[in-house]
Amino acid sequence: MKNISIIGVGLIGGSLGMALKKKRGYRVTGVGRHPEKLRLARRLGAVDAWTADFREGTADADIVVVAAPVGMIVPVIGRILPSLSPGTVITDAGSVKGPVTRGAEELLEGSGIIFAGSHPMAGSEKTGVRHASRDLFRGASVVITPPGAKDRVPAALRRMWTDTGAKVLVMSPEKHDRLAAVISHLPHVLSAALVTAASAARPREKALLKDLIAGSFRDMTRVSDSDPVLWTDISVHNSSELAKQLDAYTALLKKVRGMLGKSGASGRKLYRFYGKARNEHKKLIR
Repeated sequence: MKNISIIGVGLIGGSLGMALKKKRGYRVTGVGRHPEKLRLARRLGAVDAWTADFREGTADADIVVVAAPVGMIVPVIGRILPSLSPGTVITDAGSVKGPVTRGAEELLEGSGIIFAGSHPMAGSEKTGVRHASRDLFRGASVVITPPGAKDRVPAALRRMWTDTGAKVLVMSPEKHDRLAAVISHLPHVLSAALVTAASAARPREKALLKDLIAGSFRDMTRVSDSDPVLWTDISVHNSSELAKQLDAYTALLKKVRGMLGKSGASGRKLYRFYGKARNEHKKLIR
């Protein structure tokens, strides 16, 4: 029986608890600041027990999962550190790994406590344990980012994620942040920008736009319904890699803008642009 303490039993933390309880072999304790939310998590089957006392809730843990906003992960680790024993594994569920890993390593140096970051590549624009699902991670990838070599991934942590039905990938925190900026952080910025551009229409036209909206706009802007606090936090903590991707995307848009001439050459360039994107989409989205 593994004791798992989940700090932050929302969409991700709640889904993890549900998945582990379904698998059995785990005892899940929910930890957080809001007793009413923790009681709800217990009623929904996301945890076996709960407490608002961070140290009490992590004292017997084999693995502590900090499912908190990126900027709060290291402070939370510092808060629970006195209650943890050598050999305890700490992980997180944040979308940015570099600054979290560096901060955690500094805090834990010489303690015998192990940190290896996690990022489950699954979720929703919805938040809260009410939207949690025991199958959220089934078939999804979970990235584990140990500070050093791949063999530093704790076996219990790898097993925890595979027991949710996820596929584990291992990479450095720096590589994760670079790739996450491309496939996760940039799309959120673009989605928000597209909604902002549409909302800039004149009042009468905005009413018409609402009637005209169909699948393409809905698909591209779905994630704009995400928590702005969460995505501000992510964007700030991965600002360097996100800025690089925004620069590259802006340069690409300028190229496309230059193709919008009336000549046959411009038409051929646009055709190649759309054709290449279609082929690459088939390779990327399996």
